Amino acid sequence: MKATHLADLAAPWASLDDDLALGLEALGLALSADQRGQLLRFLALLERWNKTYNLTAVDKPGEMLARHLLDSLSVNPFLQGSLVMDSGTGGGLPGVPLAIARPEFEFRLVDSNGKKVRFLRQVRRELGLVNIEPIHARLEEMAVEPVPASITARALAPLARLVEWHARWLDRGSRLLALKARVEENEIKAVPGAYNVELIDLEVPGLDARRCLAIISRQ
Repeated sequence: MKATHLADLAAPWASLDDDLALGLEALGLALSADQRGQLLRFLALLERWNKTYNLTAVDKPGEMLARHLLDSLSVNPFLQGSLVMDSGTGGGLPGVPLAIARPEFEFRLVDSNGKKVRFLRQVRRELGLVNIEPIHARLEEMAVEPVPASITARALAPLARLVEWHARWLDRGSRLLALKARVEENEIKAVPGAYNVELIDLEVPGLDARRCLAIISRQ
């Protein structure tokens, strides 16, 4: 991972470092100044490429800090194993922030949109993130091996659909971490009985909206 000094960042991004540090403290994450710089540089890249690639509907620096960085990093305590697959990663959320925070883990960032995968390859080059592998593929066409210990999915699909897409990995021991705004009872009931669903309410600093994590595993 390349060192990113806060002084090298443009003013709108460097000025967010204090808020980022407070948010990380609230999440119980102790990251170095270089890691915070990497996170903010990632946001700057996301905002710049968004003009052409339509990566996110949120493009104001302050909102991006809470909605993208801190929201993604709220999943960190629930990661298991050393290989993580981020399904439908889009602009790299939550995969890229988690990869910056957890350099000892390997992350496969999967998306069927070629433009978004090209953006992620640029992120890997510019940030020197050797622990991310952007993959252009549809989930149903991917090889099962290697089996990730954790699979992340952020606002991707209803739980039953997520189970359908990931059953090949769940049946071999993977845990699916689905980050969502809310999960209604009927959505849980739609999940096949062979799978367990655990709901955890998340507190994301700077975000008033409700967030929850659905952890799905094979019974």
